[in-house]
Amino acid sequence: MVKQTTPPKPKRRSPITRAEGERRLIEAAYQLVHERPFSEVGVRDIAALADVNHGFVHTWFGSKNDLLLAVVRRQFLELAETVQRAEPGQPAINFFDPNVVIVVRLVLWLNLEGVDTSGLFNDMPILDALTVRYIDIEKIDPAIARQTAIQAISIGLGAGTFAPILGMETPADVLPIMDLWRHVIGLLSKYPPA
Repeated sequence: MVKQTTPPKPKRRSPITRAEGERRLIEAAYQLVHERPFSEVGVRDIAALADVNHGFVHTWFGSKNDLLLAVVRRQFLELAETVQRAEPGQPAINFFDPNVVIVVRLVLWLNLEGVDTSGLFNDMPILDALTVRYIDIEKIDPAIARQTAIQAISIGLGAGTFAPILGMETPADVLPIMDLWRHVIGLLSKYPPA
């Protein structure tokens, strides 16, 4: 008589904390949106890369799009740190940086998917960091600094997003637009609106 053996049970994943699981899922999602079209990034793909059960995406985030919003928020935190470290007289954000481009495109894609992205900038440290920069470094009147930061983000997003459509292929092509914006900032500093 031949003794039958049962196949070995698959190894169980070691338990992780929610914070660790969320961090892994966000990092995995960020990696995958760099590698594939957003529509081709699935919950199971993200979870497999993160080594987290795919059900936790829905438990912790609600949906794939909510997880992608968490990716955007994390990137905005990193951009805010970049703004804070930028030298006076230098652009605070490089809108041609591949990490910036991907997060901008991700925000636009989420918006087109019907995700409410309306509060992303209002509650984000990137807007606060630019506002502080305009007050402290550029000496812009605090009463208009936040609106100036909103304009800067709008101009940068537009230039970075639509540069290829407008025939601007390199950062040097966008430089005249940024130089003009630097001039406007200087004027706002010297001659604040009444």
